[in-house]
Amino acid sequence: MISHQQFKRIFKSQRYVLPLLMLLAFAWQMLYVVILSSSAMRKLAEAYFAIMPPAFKKFMSIMGSGFSGEQFLAFGYTHPSMLFILSFVPVAIAGRFITAEMEGRSIELLAIRLFPRSRLVMTTWLYTFVAHALLFSAMMGGTLAGQAATALSDGLPAALIVKIILSGLLFFTAINSMITFAATLFDNRGKAMAWGIGFLLIAFIFDALVKVWEQAAFLKNYSLFHWYQPVDIVNGKYDYGVAIAVLALLTLFFLGAAVVHFSRRDM
Repeated sequence: MISHQQFKRIFKSQRYVLPLLMLLAFAWQMLYVVILSSSAMRKLAEAYFAIMPPAFKKFMSIMGSGFSGEQFLAFGYTHPSMLFILSFVPVAIAGRFITAEMEGRSIELLAIRLFPRSRLVMTTWLYTFVAHALLFSAMMGGTLAGQAATALSDGLPAALIVKIILSGLLFFTAINSMITFAATLFDNRGKAMAWGIGFLLIAFIFDALVKVWEQAAFLKNYSLFHWYQPVDIVNGKYDYGVAIAVLALLTLFFLGAAVVHFSRRDM
């Protein structure tokens, strides 16, 4: 089901990009720890939280009127900048190594006429899964290294970090399957990436709306990004049982759909 040659090809093409993204993820999470460990920066953050509009707190899933170091650190895992990096990885990889293969009629695409087409889809999906696992490991490393170096008293416990990492990896594995499926629908790389980015952007905006708009609160469970909420994990508001079931179902459904559709489409 996996093409080792194709995996090596993807790995080689990303040998500089992925380490750079891992470094950014590590540094980003360490930055949040540094902010908390610095008395001046911490006071600034506390003052900002004190005057923060209620709508912003709802968007960030922040609970309580006071400042919480654990909630602050957890938000770093779901900050829009990190969401962009984690979301763009499957869009870029699937667009280049699935859609662009069909667009350019590459030698790899011709080769799969002799082998199961599912290899191209599964190999691309697997690389993205590995990339996400490495990125989340770097984020966890940034938090743990920062807390160890600064001796932060109100940092995230290791158990909570592991829960955040596992929920995030499961969530973005589902995203990976969705974007992989979308990539099999097009033979134009630009169009596939535009649809993928557009879908994720709409899903993110929808999640923000149902968080801040009380009349739409009943739609929270139908929001895709509702199932990646590190701050809710810290607050004990995250339903792991339902989340695992929903995300596993999405992963299997869209990955299966990608394999079936790509195997049947005209090359």
